[in-house]
Amino acid sequence: MSGARRPPLPSHTSPTGGVAVDLRSRLSLLTALLAGLVIACGGGNVTPTPTATPTPAPASPTAPPAFPLTVSDQDGKPLTWTAPPKAIVSYSPGVTEILFAIGAGSQVIAADQFSDYPAEAKALKQRVKYTSPDPEGTLALNPDLVILTRAQRTSVERFRSAGLPVFYTPEPDSLDAIVESVRMWGRITGHVEQADRVASDMRIRIDAVKAKVAPVTEGPRVYYELSDSLFSVGDRTFIGSMIALLKAKNVATGSATDFPQLTAEAVISRDPQVILLADASSANQSLETLKKRPGWTSISAVKEGKVHAVDPDIGNRPGPRIVLALEEIGRLLYPDRFR
Repeated sequence: MSGARRPPLPSHTSPTGGVAVDLRSRLSLLTALLAGLVIACGGGNVTPTPTATPTPAPASPTAPPAFPLTVSDQDGKPLTWTAPPKAIVSYSPGVTEILFAIGAGSQVIAADQFSDYPAEAKALKQRVKYTSPDPEGTLALNPDLVILTRAQRTSVERFRSAGLPVFYTPEPDSLDAIVESVRMWGRITGHVEQADRVASDMRIRIDAVKAKVAPVTEGPRVYYELSDSLFSVGDRTFIGSMIALLKAKNVATGSATDFPQLTAEAVISRDPQVILLADASSANQSLETLKKRPGWTSISAVKEGKVHAVDPDIGNRPGPRIVLALEEIGRLLYPDRFR
């Protein structure tokens, strides 16, 4: 799956940055983002394709990957490469961040408009639209790997029908899944050792957080706000898994969907002791704005001033920096334990 690069995407499908939208459009975009949460990088089944003279792989977990390599995505669809992919198109900011973190950034030829970290990713000239995926424009790039997330779920078959080498990867549902996805992308891109170093560092930091909260028997009730329309996170999301790891009680626990839209009455009645605002910058939310919401001054977190902004580019993105979000939320919940 290799070949010369074809002309870039047409200008109308090549945004170079973020988008400015009105409230209705922003909520529509939010729904799409939530559907992929904010950018999926779940696992896949990776198995070497047998060669004419197979050689046993070394026992070391950092052994170089065997090529040809066959990868089955979450739909069970296999892709095979004779060498690491060199023309990757990523529709996932989380995966894009992972690829650059493990040394595979030079293999990325195009990414969606939200793939803005690190600086090298932000500087990519070729852009695809996260919520308006374009099979024909993507095909023109002649990629040997196209990464699609749940936000592009309805377009997956159109991409496959166009003959594109699609790897469909829904969002991880836990911190462990993010760590394992780092290792998976290392195998796929031929950067096993770098990926193992990144994943091992993440694991060490996650375990350190676990140790800090080990003595906690009952954590605070937490409301994690994704938007001022009261979208939150359920238990089966990586953000929900962070809250659980910190032994806090997610007030959205038991929701039927991964990203439930709560009512104001539900939030008030569940009386969160800490509120985390992922919409502090995007929707200008703060302790002061929450005080103006009808009935919210009765909430313990509002009364006690325990309303905190969290960085959505870190906390809502399933990449290597998720450990920074875990540590920061830990400090906000247990300042005495995270000094």
